[in-house]
Amino acid sequence: MRWLGLLLTEQQASWLQVLKTSVAIVVAWFASQLLLGVPMPIFAAIAALLVVAPSVNQSVGKGLERSAGVLGGVVLAWVAGLVEAPLGLQGGEVVVLVVVVAAVVLARLLRLAPMAANQVPISAMIMLALGAGAGPEYGLERIVETLIGALCALAVNVAIVPPVHHEPAERRLRELAHAIADAFDRVAGALAGETGDAARLLADARALRGRIAAARAAMDALEDSLRLNPRRRGLGERIERDERLLLALTILTNRVIGMSRTIADRAGALTVDSLAGEPIVERIGEESRRIAHEVRALVDRHAHADGRTTTMPALDGPLLTSPIVVPAPHPEHWVLVGALLEDLRQARESLEAGDEGV
Repeated sequence: MRWLGLLLTEQQASWLQVLKTSVAIVVAWFASQLLLGVPMPIFAAIAALLVVAPSVNQSVGKGLERSAGVLGGVVLAWVAGLVEAPLGLQGGEVVVLVVVVAAVVLARLLRLAPMAANQVPISAMIMLALGAGAGPEYGLERIVETLIGALCALAVNVAIVPPVHHEPAERRLRELAHAIADAFDRVAGALAGETGDAARLLADARALRGRIAAARAAMDALEDSLRLNPRRRGLGERIERDERLLLALTILTNRVIGMSRTIADRAGALTVDSLAGEPIVERIGEESRRIAHEVRALVDRHAHADGRTTTMPALDGPLLTSPIVVPAPHPEHWVLVGALLEDLRQARESLEAGDEGV
């Protein structure tokens, strides 16, 4: 039953969103009846259903799109009513088909947003079906009815706990930080001569880019949820810290990918006892493990800055030690050592900058 998967989804709207949508429909329905005297305010109910969005900013955008679509559909239906009699097209179904096709083409030509583009033919069909024989005032009432529904939905979205999508963004950042730390631990293991697939090491590191994209999308959703939101006060500094953290994690991702690529390209060298036992290589591996711990600790300090409490395991010695001194280049593998040292240096600088921003 693969087709059943097309009908079901794991990402359902929250019960709060369901409550807000239901309240918006009821409020829009009775408000339209009270203000317009309409017995069945279908347009208001549909507008309220579509305009309630995860954020206030999206509600405003949906309200504008919905209103524009209704206006376009009403105008098309009104024009069709003016020309159908002179053209002898009073058969009903022919007029509806022509108007719907014209609405779809017009929406494409005008490059309307998806909701507005879909609403134009829908509004035109409803107008022609329910408003047959009615005067132009019927179309004007439907426009006003739609605006009432959109405004009611916007008011409900503002009044009932306007959502601020901070938890999803923080969760993505924490998951990204721990994944980066795991990648640095794997690099340290490879430098210590632990057997493993070098190609797999690089593939796992490159997979961090997907986590970066997910964290960026979550931060964008957070910023969108704060626009026009009365709950945005006091969150500006917190968002700036999140952005600095994401920047630091992005740089660390690039660095661990670089170290993994260096190891994968020269995997054979790490199997040579003379290199695997080199003090400089051991020191790079040790620093990689310390960076892994520091990345986790960075998220911990970030959480404390926001008033949350977490615990991190203790690590003997300083988290980031003094710079590594290389007395002389390795005669055979100096490119490998040099590349690892440069990525390590940039990773440490990024950590220090990220720590200062918390």
